[in-house]
Amino acid sequence: MDESVEELQREVNRAVSLIRRGHAKEKIMGKIKTKIFPKEKILEMARCRIRAKSKFGKYAELLFFDEEGLRYSTPPEVAEYRAGRLKSKSIADLGCGVGIQLLHFAAHAEKCVGVEKDGTRAKMAMFNAMAMGRENVEIIEGDVLDESIAKKIDAETIFCDPARRPEEEHRRFETLSPNPVHVYSLYDGKIAFELPPLIRREEIKIEGEKEYTSLNFRLNRLALYTGTLAECDTSAISLPSRERIRNDDERKEVTRGKKIMNYIYEVDNTIVKARLMENLWGKLGFEGFLISESKRTLLSSDGIYASSFLKRYEVMKICDFSRSKINRELKKLDARKAIPRFSLSPAEYWKIRNSLEEGLKGERDYYIFRVGDRAIISQSSQRRGSA
Repeated sequence: MDESVEELQREVNRAVSLIRRGHAKEKIMGKIKTKIFPKEKILEMARCRIRAKSKFGKYAELLFFDEEGLRYSTPPEVAEYRAGRLKSKSIADLGCGVGIQLLHFAAHAEKCVGVEKDGTRAKMAMFNAMAMGRENVEIIEGDVLDESIAKKIDAETIFCDPARRPEEEHRRFETLSPNPVHVYSLYDGKIAFELPPLIRREEIKIEGEKEYTSLNFRLNRLALYTGTLAECDTSAISLPSRERIRNDDERKEVTRGKKIMNYIYEVDNTIVKARLMENLWGKLGFEGFLISESKRTLLSSDGIYASSFLKRYEVMKICDFSRSKINRELKKLDARKAIPRFSLSPAEYWKIRNSLEEGLKGERDYYIFRVGDRAIISQSSQRRGSA
């Protein structure tokens, strides 16, 4: 390992140790000796390293982040999937930040180039590459829309993850930085973009496959694959299982109804956002009803279906949606916990849950759904994605 990386690791880890022991900021700053980064930045990196463990596991002890770099860094499961799909001999990551996605690209490519406008993050990306032993990575500090930078990039595949304006209520294509349209016109080769997952479909100004990524049953990313990278118009991928639904999969008309059958299925919102419900039904051969399209999309069926895009619950009791009635039924069912699965504000959640659980002394956990004026008391019937 490069001596400068060893020095930086030593100083960040020293700051981490002092933070965990409760030392004041001034004392920690006084103990930092390296001049590779300013002392304030070393302290920030140490704080981020502590928080990064939940996201990056053991690798957090090797990686360098600042606040923004950690906040927007790609989760490892997504980064590895994306690197596998974009596997190329050479790849350029435009706007690479601190380089987390770039590290995963480098594991699959002979040559990787990261371009980052922010000098501090470009430097962190370089140190991250060295810390992980990625000798095939080059970091260029500069603006990806600068023609002189573009001329330096000779890569088979281009990946670009534009920055978003944090204050925007509704994401717009033209306010992404750099603007994907400008990147698309400036760079040659196969190009993929990371877009805000909640951006409206109508806002996307470039043709290509829109791939919605679910991580642990939650919409996490949206990729746009252009040109020959596109395999269809729209798709959804569930991670870590890698189950995939495409718009050209068999379609089946969704049947809406009110009948509650033996099982309730909660649908991953990624499928809803991708507008692939009919394809999910067709691929699974689903027989049943769509019974709710409010905050949670719920299906009901007598059949058992296995999909990472569905959570299955066995219906135990249906009653009027009244807290007192639900509580009485829960006591009959030997309940210990009652977990609301209907729309509640954060301020209401524990008040409502505590009222549902009042006096419960049993051993079983139940999930409470609401469909109209009915409460559906159910138990989880599977590990996600298993029959």
